[in-house]
Amino acid sequence: MPLAFGFIKLIFLNSFLSVVYFPYWWYTVGLKKRVIGFANGIKNLARNLALKIMFTHLFQPMFGEYSKSGRIISFFMRLILLIWRSFLFLVGSLVFLALLVLWIVVPLVSVWQIIIYLF
Repeated sequence: MPLAFGFIKLIFLNSFLSVVYFPYWWYTVGLKKRVIGFANGIKNLARNLALKIMFTHLFQPMFGEYSKSGRIISFFMRLILLIWRSFLFLVGSLVFLALLVLWIVVPLVSVWQIIIYLF
């Protein structure tokens, strides 16, 4: 009988400590991981959209077309692509930021809703 009691005590103690430790983990270690993931996501998004390459090659002609009309067409084509990709980068960054804000806010709103429901 004492072994079973110790086992049950261990389960309840472990569960209680997990519930108490959760908010600390969520706003320290978990938040740090989310911020690092946010930064890596932004870097990957910029790399996948090739923004740096688009900026550096904006004034270079496309496909080796060095005539005046080829340079003009290449400039405006790359400018349109740069504007579109910058827009996509902005939208993607806002999505990452919204997910980070949700990570911070969701537990607080949940606790607030539970308190309102109880009282």
